[in-house]
Amino acid sequence: MRKLIVIAAAVAACAALVPAWTAVRAPDRRPRPAPGEAAAYAYLCDNAEDEGPHDECAHWFVVTSGGRTWQLTDAVERGHVDLTADGRYLAYQRAGDGRLVVRDLVGGTVRAVQEAAAGVDGDRLAYRPMLLGEGRWLYVDYAAGWDGVDEPPSFVADVSTGRTVWRLPGNSWLDELDDDGSRLMVEDDKSFSAMDASGTTTRPLPARLRAAEATGSLTPDGTGQAAQVVSRNFPAGGADLRPARLVTIDTGTGKVLHDVRLSLPLKDRASMCDVSRWASTRDVLLGCGTDEPFHEIIFRVDIRTGHHTKVEETRPPRSHLFELVWAADQPAKREMAPRTGVGPFL
Repeated sequence: MRKLIVIAAAVAACAALVPAWTAVRAPDRRPRPAPGEAAAYAYLCDNAEDEGPHDECAHWFVVTSGGRTWQLTDAVERGHVDLTADGRYLAYQRAGDGRLVVRDLVGGTVRAVQEAAAGVDGDRLAYRPMLLGEGRWLYVDYAAGWDGVDEPPSFVADVSTGRTVWRLPGNSWLDELDDDGSRLMVEDDKSFSAMDASGTTTRPLPARLRAAEATGSLTPDGTGQAAQVVSRNFPAGGADLRPARLVTIDTGTGKVLHDVRLSLPLKDRASMCDVSRWASTRDVLLGCGTDEPFHEIIFRVDIRTGHHTKVEETRPPRSHLFELVWAADQPAKREMAPRTGVGPFL
């Protein structure tokens, strides 16, 4: 099953943004250039009388670190956006020509990638643009929304040139990209692969992890371990999405290194957890959603024992939201930021 990329609340870094939330003034709804200051978050508002955003709420609102709110009027309605961790760069699909662009909110420039957003119309084909490497790379992930709609290959583009530097195999998603863009790790339902200039090396996933909700990531020291969360009965079609086990595999051999039971205090059966990132070579951070939209609890878990401690609990800054993208959340929620260690990729 395709891994869902969940955009949720931030970890401790978000605490520094609280004063900006309380100081927000009425949005400036006029078309305008970049506001000249970094973003704290962006959101689509929810209409009380109807499901999802429409009319004014169909455009993204950007809240700056200084507390100013303005509308991203040149983006397609209800399209997806992404922010870098420092809030400087914003990726979205431009309404006028359908191009995927990256806007420098501080510098005011807008760069378009050369590859078209094939077939994206908001309903038939879901996609997410994701900024990596502090805005140097744009990863575009596709997922077919309707039967009979072909899913184009996801790709990674160099923002400075607009050129596509990597095209992922069909029905796969990106796990990790090196900071220089020279190597990446991708995953599908049954295997994971390392891709570099020498070619592609593929390893099968252990049978117990296939078709499970999982997030693969390399350890910070580059030793080639990947941690994955297995839900209680989601692979079997059950309704209990709470995590049952945390499994660590060797990316060089595909063999299981550790398989521990989890007993996280999550009462809601719909609570799903993903590996946010490695906190050390022995501990990972798990981001767990709750029954309250955009409410998340962060746990630190020992991969060898399953022992956990609660690190942070965050809630959204506004009461009525349809979708929310945090700036400071980006490196914590997606283990696709550049790895810092050395060593073999596989």
